[in-house]
Amino acid sequence: MIGFEQNGGYNPMDIYNNDPDIRRVVNQLVDGTYAHGNTELYRDLYNSLLNTKSSSRADMYFILKDFRAYAQAQQKVEEAYRDKDRWAKMALLNTACCGKFSSDRTIQEYVDDIWHLDKITVEV
Repeated sequence: MIGFEQNGGYNPMDIYNNDPDIRRVVNQLVDGTYAHGNTELYRDLYNSLLNTKSSSRADMYFILKDFRAYAQAQQKVEEAYRDKDRWAKMALLNTACCGKFSSDRTIQEYVDDIWHLDKITVEV
């Protein structure tokens, strides 16, 4: 992405013009689909994706460039979610591997001082 930014090699209009799915979704921002007929509510978002202003370039966060990869990742998430046991294991491991947050201390204080609970071991 840095190379695109430094060399000016990214043109979101190329993606918009060559990908009918992306073009349809972007057009829906200003055709009233997402705003009960209001065609102006998301106009700024539409413009930020496609129109370069003097102060910034179009799609400065590479949203259109990343759209396909995001859609593929979302598909994998949906597939994983269909397998409830796999999803539960992934969620538990993800949570367990997050590390200690300040909420951990607070929850532990509730466990000790308010709920008076004993720890249990969960096998994964």
